Amino acid sequence: MMDRNLGATSATPGDIGALGLLYQWGRKDPFLGSSSISSDIEAKSTGTWPSAVASSSATGTVDYAILNPTTFVTASSSSEYDWHYASRDNTLWTTSDKTKSIYDPCPSGWRVPDGGSNGIWSKAGFDDTTYDSTNEGISFSISSPSKTWYPASGYRDNDVGSLYNVGNRGNYWSASPSSYVSYCAFSLYFLNYAGVGLSSNNRRALGSSVRCLQE
Repeated sequence: MMDRNLGATSATPGDIGALGLLYQWGRKDPFLGSSSISSDIEAKSTGTWPSAVASSSATGTVDYAILNPTTFVTASSSSEYDWHYASRDNTLWTTSDKTKSIYDPCPSGWRVPDGGSNGIWSKAGFDDTTYDSTNEGISFSISSPSKTWYPASGYRDNDVGSLYNVGNRGNYWSASPSSYVSYCAFSLYFLNYAGVGLSSNNRRALGSSVRCLQE
């Protein structure tokens, strides 16, 4: 796997450059993360970022997402917490034959990893999942002393699109739809006080981190 988040410029614990960008599940274009490792302060940009829009039959489509790559599409109970309105497309990041789709945001030769009980994180069997409260994240250890840094980059909330829980929570998308909740997808999830979920269910409209796997 990559040693850093998609969009990150660093893999060093405690470095703001390690936070990277945030993605709604199934979308190919990123959203800004934080400019702090411990606070919800949106990073600066030279571009224009429009206000978020609510998912609807007009805005909650792949075509709309492609034409409006910087617009965050919010979702609530009315759209079952998925930015993709009134339907579940489980192949946005991985096709039916489990190959990389055209909407996968990872660079050539890489892809968003599989998740769930058969996903990369569940199979890894991490030896060390101790939260680092100084650098705000976890140095996952698969076989000591080899470690990889996962910052608590927070997420963009599905209801309003704002940053939350930077320095408290890490959420890393897989390409796999949840087999338990139709509007969720599997992710790696951790909190600064509550351990690690290797195959958690999270709402697809969340803006979360991505860690790419080499094909």
